Amino acid sequence: MVKLNKRTIVLEDKDQIQGFPKYTFSLTPLDKLDQYKNKTDRFIDVIAKISGVSNVAKVPTTSGDQQMRRVVLLEDLKGNMIELSLSGKRALEFDGDQVLDVGQQHHVIAIFVGTLVKLYKGEYTFLSGTSACRWYINENDIAEIKAFQKSLPSEPVPIKKTYLQNDDATHKFEEKSLEQLKHVDPFLDMGQRYQCTATIIGITENQTWCYKACKICNSAIIQKENGYKCTKEGCPSTQFEWKYKIPFIASDHTYNLEFMFFEKKGMELIGKSASTLRKQYEPKEIPPDITSWIGYKFTFVVRVLSKKSVKTIDPSFEVLMIKEKYQKEPIISFISSSGVVPAESSSSTMAEYKELPLLVPITSKDIEKKERSTSQPEHTEETQDMDIEPSGIWEESQISNKRSFGDPNYDKQETTDDKDDLPQFKKIRSTHSQGKSKK
Repeated sequence: MVKLNKRTIVLEDKDQIQGFPKYTFSLTPLDKLDQYKNKTDRFIDVIAKISGVSNVAKVPTTSGDQQMRRVVLLEDLKGNMIELSLSGKRALEFDGDQVLDVGQQHHVIAIFVGTLVKLYKGEYTFLSGTSACRWYINENDIAEIKAFQKSLPSEPVPIKKTYLQNDDATHKFEEKSLEQLKHVDPFLDMGQRYQCTATIIGITENQTWCYKACKICNSAIIQKENGYKCTKEGCPSTQFEWKYKIPFIASDHTYNLEFMFFEKKGMELIGKSASTLRKQYEPKEIPPDITSWIGYKFTFVVRVLSKKSVKTIDPSFEVLMIKEKYQKEPIISFISSSGVVPAESSSSTMAEYKELPLLVPITSKDIEKKERSTSQPEHTEETQDMDIEPSGIWEESQISNKRSFGDPNYDKQETTDDKDDLPQFKKIRSTHSQGKSKK
């Protein structure tokens, strides 16, 4: 992993570097992953055969958004299994159809680089593949893949297709008026989500629209005598960035309540980051980009802000999802105030693998090209896997080897070549995976 800071300068080297590797990785065995649970100071590279692939599905996150997700089931030579969860564009770029097609008659061996080991609810260990994740599938010029192939039985076990349920944004939340939301208990109803429709009528007085957010955990950063310090206990960060914390007041004719827009929803609404607006406006000077939304009616999905609400007469709510935006309306009057095992070098000799049949390389789909010719998929942005609702991926029937598999019927694609008297199969290429993985 390469770590950059504000003093880092990146220069392009246009000279050809002799001996620069085509592939770079440091493999960690699947049975050694536990020591890296929830650690983000280094990426993890693994090699395994693919045993199962799911469809791409939209799954809900704890922030109320939806995200594209695909789960790949990996298995090592000892039978250890782990799920790799690909998020956002990585879920779309992974060519699941080709993997399933080739995997009905051939082994599919993959090296995944740039993953993180995550722990879901303290119980299920899985690999997370977001923007840093890349993969090499059935590449015949990688010695580690050929060595893995040599240890497998000649007859492959067909890859199974698994199913993720799509969340089509029709999930029903309990609908409440603001009068009803006023009675939400910040302790007993913590984490509960509600849907409401209200019009923004103003901004809470004597509050700022942004705050200094810790670069590690997003908690507030405060200034001490010797510099800045994160307010979250145990967080060592001393650096911050400006993020949204917009305290809108909304009304629905029954009551007025405060609805907080944090960075993600603030950017969705305003179209600019808080750090961009902060260059022009002070924290107590409300920018026109924010006040221009006063008078607009919305349907929100919200949850109570427990820590803030216990200190006030009326509860305050965080906006998790903007479900619908309506036309601007007349302003409503106020009703109330208120350890690692390194891999062998990939340049190792290939002579001992010449007798093995050639694998069928599988590369990524060029979703950029597809998006230029078709409408762009919704909600491909990436979040951490720990934010994913269990109703999305982590159904009990879908955990590792407990997953119930279907028996797909897929057409086989295969061509042969006489080179070295070994079979050569159709090679599937795209522009995505032609680059190198640098760590």
